[in-house]
Amino acid sequence: MYDLPETQLVKLYSSPPSPFGRKVKITAHITGLFNQIELIDVDANDSKSAVLNPNPLNKVPALELDSGELMVDSRVICEYLIKQSRRSELLPEMNREHLLSRAALADGITEAALLMVYEHRFRDESQVDLNWLNRQNQKILDGLEWFTDNVTEVAETPTLDQVGLAITLGYLDLRFSGEWRTRFTDLALWLTQFEQIVPEYQLTDSRVHV
Repeated sequence: MYDLPETQLVKLYSSPPSPFGRKVKITAHITGLFNQIELIDVDANDSKSAVLNPNPLNKVPALELDSGELMVDSRVICEYLIKQSRRSELLPEMNREHLLSRAALADGITEAALLMVYEHRFRDESQVDLNWLNRQNQKILDGLEWFTDNVTEVAETPTLDQVGLAITLGYLDLRFSGEWRTRFTDLALWLTQFEQIVPEYQLTDSRVHV
């Protein structure tokens, strides 16, 4: 078991359905640091809950150290956990840029899916921009096609990009009823393999909280 610095206990501000918050939680499980993190659920759409969030942009996830230092953005937080746990196999230095690029592509798919959700959530149906939705949906499809052609086998310890891809696919299951699975059967099989290697994936499944 690895330890966070004794003088730097951490609080993770997130919301159960947040895909990027879930990515941090799974990374914390893999690094062995999850039990040392205090989870604080916040709802960005609720003013009383949002005031708890130390991120001035009211975005999640946010990690607050006991020293008061604030870390935002899931990639930054995941890298911090990897560094503190010395589990460099999640992000090997020799392959760092390549894996971060793959992780960014996975995050980009998730962001496109979020934009589609928000388009319906924050607009009246009469104002929904179908062209905008189609553009975001095409990004998702193109991204999944790329990962289908460039999928990597999940090792005993997944790399950060693989964690990100698993989160992306899980979020598409949550918000779009798993429609992607029919077309991208290889990725569906890959996700099953990831779940077998990382059982905590189910424990942090955002569908449980919705």
